Amino acid sequence: MIGYCEPTCTLCGQVCPTGAIDELTLREKVGDDETPPNRIGTAFLDRGRCLPWAMATPCIVCEEWCPTSPKAIYLLEENAVDRLGNDVAVKRPHVDPALCTGCGACEFACPVWDRKAIYITSVGESRSELNQILLERQRA
Repeated sequence: MIGYCEPTCTLCGQVCPTGAIDELTLREKVGDDETPPNRIGTAFLDRGRCLPWAMATPCIVCEEWCPTSPKAIYLLEENAVDRLGNDVAVKRPHVDPALCTGCGACEFACPVWDRKAIYITSVGESRSELNQILLERQRA
């Protein structure tokens, strides 16, 4: 990953040579009281790679980098047990998909190398009604 989608930047749509990226106004991108924000995906946690979940190691980087307000990534303080049986207080991240815009700041900042512990998929993107986390039931 080279970077992430800056919340207040709309240059991608302006410079895209093929039109694959819609040109959005700032209001369309970040939303307001009447307009929901544009979503490009949703963050998902890999608890087997996340330091607080898998290794009882404190880390709050993804929550700190989350630019949404309120934050799409929230922390719950829990007790974990390290390999020696010691209790360790950690703040474990959780993602609220209703607030996540898929910007990728959390994935960009994650200190786990190789494959990040938090990652963005296209699930929940604004462009597709079918690529949602929970689909409405189809009536026969």
